Amino acid sequence: MLLDKEPLINSVEVFKVTFFEAVGKCYRKYFVFKGRASRSEYWWCFAAAFLFAWPLLLSETADGSLFTILSFIYFILTLSVVIPLLAAWTRRMHDVDKSGWSWLLIFVPAVGFLVLMRWATKEGSPEANKYGEPDNHPFVQAKPVSEKK
Repeated sequence: MLLDKEPLINSVEVFKVTFFEAVGKCYRKYFVFKGRASRSEYWWCFAAAFLFAWPLLLSETADGSLFTILSFIYFILTLSVVIPLLAAWTRRMHDVDKSGWSWLLIFVPAVGFLVLMRWATKEGSPEANKYGEPDNHPFVQAKPVSEKK
């Protein structure tokens, strides 16, 4: 019978990262450009940056002292988000076995953007690649220190 046979494909345990876990991990790995980032980690981090920055971006079009303060806050928020997003992008590209420098494809009109979006939405390899093991855990994993005997 079909039910008595072993499955042909072994499943890999993948942890889905929630919104707050992804944003926290993105900021804990602020300057970490090595390793890998899952799709959910990158896209939740991108969504958080977009959602927080969008209302403040609207303040750029208005005049007045309140809007000047909001414009300054928007500028500071933008600076605080650029590096973690760039690091998350680099780790995301590593997850699909591409170089972190692939963002330069954005300068290729039309085609570059489509290629980058394809890679950003592609599922990462479940096995280790040249950039390391998949890092789908919601928290930064520390390697245990080997005990000396």
